Amino acid sequence: MKDFFEAALFDELDPLYPDTNPQTGKTLHLTAVASNTYAGVHIMLSGLTSGKCVTFEVIPPMKKTLFTKEDKTVVESYEKDLHYKLFELLPLPVEVNTGTISRTEWTDGNINQNVIRRAPFTVYDVLRPCTNVLTTQQSVMALCFRCKVDTDERELKKWDFIITHDGVSKHLTFEVEVFPVKISEAGAEDHKYINWISYKGISDYHHAPLFSEDWYDIFEKYLKLGKYGRQNMVLLPVELYFETQNGVSYLNEKKLDRLIAILDKVGIYWIEGGHLAKRKNGEWMATQAELQITRKIIPGEGEQELENMCNQLYSYLQKHKLTNRWLQSFMDEPLDCLADTYIIGTQIVKKSMPEISVLEATIARESIAGTVNYWCPTVNKYEKYREFFDNRHEKGDHILVYTCLDPAGNYCNRLLDQERLRQVWLGWAPALYDNIEGYLHWGGMFMDRLDFYRLSAPLPDITDYDTSRQNSLPAGDPAIMFPGFFEVYSSTRLEAHRIGFEDLVLLEQLKERNCSWVENLIHTVFRRYDDYEKDVTQYRKARLLLLEKACEELL
Repeated sequence: MKDFFEAALFDELDPLYPDTNPQTGKTLHLTAVASNTYAGVHIMLSGLTSGKCVTFEVIPPMKKTLFTKEDKTVVESYEKDLHYKLFELLPLPVEVNTGTISRTEWTDGNINQNVIRRAPFTVYDVLRPCTNVLTTQQSVMALCFRCKVDTDERELKKWDFIITHDGVSKHLTFEVEVFPVKISEAGAEDHKYINWISYKGISDYHHAPLFSEDWYDIFEKYLKLGKYGRQNMVLLPVELYFETQNGVSYLNEKKLDRLIAILDKVGIYWIEGGHLAKRKNGEWMATQAELQITRKIIPGEGEQELENMCNQLYSYLQKHKLTNRWLQSFMDEPLDCLADTYIIGTQIVKKSMPEISVLEATIARESIAGTVNYWCPTVNKYEKYREFFDNRHEKGDHILVYTCLDPAGNYCNRLLDQERLRQVWLGWAPALYDNIEGYLHWGGMFMDRLDFYRLSAPLPDITDYDTSRQNSLPAGDPAIMFPGFFEVYSSTRLEAHRIGFEDLVLLEQLKERNCSWVENLIHTVFRRYDDYEKDVTQYRKARLLLLEKACEELL
């Protein structure tokens, strides 16, 4: 009988699809990593018989032990402290490609040439933990192997995979060159990185009532996954700790205590205080704001209520010694037409909370200069208006960048039809742009209005036959973390972010010693947010040079 079962290894940064041919992969894959990080590789299987098992035997690296006997006997044994994990990769749909400017091709009507594949298609993205024995459901399967590694000297570690299906076995080898330079966990001094999480989404997708013990447990799991991905900042919406009584807002300190305790337990330092206000009636071009809790209007009766909220919150932050960790947002993405209102609001925030800086994802610039302490433009707007933002930095302001449904085209973002290298380059860019000290994205898991498997457009009501997708989001925009059964799943895009930010740690340390060398290295693979290398092989070469240089300079 002809052997149709095939298996091969692929770089974890190369996109995989259900129709990827294993013959384009490798039976031996080599990569290089720093210590205290993760070695990962993807495994593609095809020709499977549905309903039959696939088993994975993982043979760990050997270690040599020198016995202090007369004959100096050298014996080999398996390393027992290398704990690996297997994940089944789940595909997600791309119904329509990202647009050339923003949102999708449905929105702007132009063909985007800078995508990994023409839609519609599915691409593997979600990492669901699995065991070493799986029952096949389709003829193809993709998996991820990942192991945390550490060493005190440069060494080569080798894992052998024996994959068996329907009586046939395949042998694959994964070799990892581990460098002794170590990457510590993300902390307060590292590049600021925040993913927004929908707290209503946690409740809806995990069937955990808000503020129940189950809800707090799942909330902690999202933060743990974020911390693993080098997230060191969390958004805490005001709806989680402010309530109303007789039409007046009051701070529920016990709820905020519980949230802060979870942050401390996970080890996330920075806190973004949630937006105190939003656009009146949700209108994009509104000139007035309304408070999140009481819906009182600014300008109008909302100023006094805003001051009351800020006074309560500031008193809490002082009492619990949190003023150095807390950054406060007033209203997301202010426009020029809202500048007067935004100035009124932020003046109240700063007067009531004098030690607290204002952080905002910003669209307006000159019209609100002097109100924002932490500017956060999109990556393309930062480059286009770099003179403005560098000038604000010289005046003492801080600069973060963000991505969301734009920029599109060839810009770095983290959408499903884009190279996973784009997320890596979001980590490398701050080593080239000295003034950028953080990255923000709204879609850590923000799917309270979207179905799990339709990440580009909301599902219509069952009686609604309007097929318009003019307001659809780019595929993958709402999430890089995914809800499982009382569990939280990572994604290939979250992992790529982690890799890029791990590299940034070494790039920044080396830049202090040899700035020109670092800049030259970066320019070989990344020049701008829309000008960068898309070949994973070229990235791996640059990363190897980075690791070698780090060992020379930092050890």
